[in-house]
Amino acid sequence: MIDLNSIGLVGYVVVTGLRSTVLKGLQIQGSANPIGGENPISFCNVFLVSQLMIGLALILSEPRRTWAQMGLLSRTQRIQLATDAFFGCFLAPMAFFLALDKLTVISQTLLFALTLPASALLARTWLKERLPERFWWSLGLITTGLLVGRLFRPMALGHPEMMDQLTGVLWALVSVGATALRNCIRRTMAGHTLCRGLSVGIPNLAGALVFAVIALQQYGPQHFFYLRLWWVMGVIVIYGLTLCLGAEVLRQFSQRHYTVGQLGLASSTSLVVTVLTAALLLREPFQPATLASMVLILLGVSLRYLWPKPQVA
Repeated sequence: MIDLNSIGLVGYVVVTGLRSTVLKGLQIQGSANPIGGENPISFCNVFLVSQLMIGLALILSEPRRTWAQMGLLSRTQRIQLATDAFFGCFLAPMAFFLALDKLTVISQTLLFALTLPASALLARTWLKERLPERFWWSLGLITTGLLVGRLFRPMALGHPEMMDQLTGVLWALVSVGATALRNCIRRTMAGHTLCRGLSVGIPNLAGALVFAVIALQQYGPQHFFYLRLWWVMGVIVIYGLTLCLGAEVLRQFSQRHYTVGQLGLASSTSLVVTVLTAALLLREPFQPATLASMVLILLGVSLRYLWPKPQVA
């Protein structure tokens, strides 16, 4: 018998894992097909489309609740929502895109494994939360995995690609830091019991509007009208509708049927999907060091969910 819950969970893992690979493919396609001297794939129009879809879908799914709760927000809650929108729906995705533009999908994905320990350390420092179980083992495995991947793929000093990689790493760390901050802000908002149209839809819609303003200033209105078939299918249908909005729908579906630990453990395997699809579809190098790095990091990010301590009655 087909288990729809399992299919939904697997679908969530797959679409989440495909996002970086598809976005990198769009960046490469845009570089090969400039329009008016500009790459038609930018963080402005990509995230404008995806966040607009997510924001409108969540707001329209419960419009009355969203507007009713918005009118009852305190000043502190409004500041938290605005901060969440800035870090999570503007700075983090923009830095994510710029990092991916300079790095391979595999390198960027492995670096983003630092998001979990960064979030835990920030929550410990800022919110005084306890560190997750086996945190230091997890951090050690992730760090070792990153070192293995780097040490066995040396690059000569002065190589022109080295500066691009350094820039990419710096942008990746900015995105990791912004995501960690957003995770902590969302924990402070958890007790407000806000509907998803307000807690997720409004920040995404605000981010989309910011990206629209930047695109108008940087490129002009023509940046929104690159209606080539590959652009429409790639940015709107595949990336925006299927991978971004689809991931949000599948995540909400899975949350209703699985515990936080089960969903977290399943989500960690999206790293494997990303690495393997980048190697297969984009022909990125997949060396023994890459495999070792991936295994160590996967173990590190999933360690907190494995062998949970029994609850004391």
